[in-house]
Amino acid sequence: MSKRSILTIDGGGIRGIVPLCAIIELEKQMGKPAREVFSLLAGTSTGAIICGGLAQGISAQKMLELYQSLAMEVFRFDLLSFALDLGSFRYRIKPLADLLHSYVGDITLNELPVDIMISATRVADGKPWYFVRDNPANAGTTGKLRLVDCMTASAAAPTYFEPYDVPGIGVCVDGGVGIAGNPIYQACVEAFYYTPLDTYAPADTAVVALGTGLMSSGATPHNLIDWVNWVVGEFQSIPASQQTELVLRHFQTASTTRINPALPRNIGMDDTGAVNELIRIGKEYAATLDWNAILAGKLAIQPKAGRSQRDQP
Repeated sequence: MSKRSILTIDGGGIRGIVPLCAIIELEKQMGKPAREVFSLLAGTSTGAIICGGLAQGISAQKMLELYQSLAMEVFRFDLLSFALDLGSFRYRIKPLADLLHSYVGDITLNELPVDIMISATRVADGKPWYFVRDNPANAGTTGKLRLVDCMTASAAAPTYFEPYDVPGIGVCVDGGVGIAGNPIYQACVEAFYYTPLDTYAPADTAVVALGTGLMSSGATPHNLIDWVNWVVGEFQSIPASQQTELVLRHFQTASTTRINPALPRNIGMDDTGAVNELIRIGKEYAATLDWNAILAGKLAIQPKAGRSQRDQP
């Protein structure tokens, strides 16, 4: 097993159940919580929620209970708010923030016992923010932020949730707005360049990137709505693949494994009716994973120069 290990988790709303099931299997096989297996936990949107909970020491099984609560308490359409805000978002952000607070409390990033990176995008200037613990090799600007604020901001997906105001940073939205829907490359840059020298070395690091499920975009668009859906889907999937490709090209000595199972159908980020289906899909796929082999680099992707490497289930 490598001396250091990095776990990253994509955005994807309620589909976060799929990687969560993989982590439940990890904790079962390893006999310890995820934060004792991984040195750095990095997530975007739903991935930020999962990584934040794991970093706080919450078991993956307990996090699955949180996701079942998300379905019941958070994804509740408010017609009045939707109308008053001219259809800007479907769900209020406060119920999500309150639910997350009930799980992680007021702990700050600096108080966590494990490295963490949570991505968000500031609305005022479109600047990407990567919330991390302070250390001598970085700017030391985000470690005093509350974990709950970072998680909530990262999960504030435009059109789904209203933006979230992070104290000292400003109004933010989902870190997946832009390129960090799959935060693997940003996590590796953070680990290899912005931690004290020799904390992480690519050759001694296993990088595991969990997706929230591959969905088909094979349908041919025939009208405006079809094209909008196609463009949005491609904007999400292509950058996710490119981030893995960047790691393979720039950090070739790292052991990099991408796990992203194919879904039998397209499932929306707020499709709460799919919770049981996602749990079944996630558990069936998780049962095929050998985490000792993954962490030992035996399933690592080999860089292939000259062409892009799309996700494989």
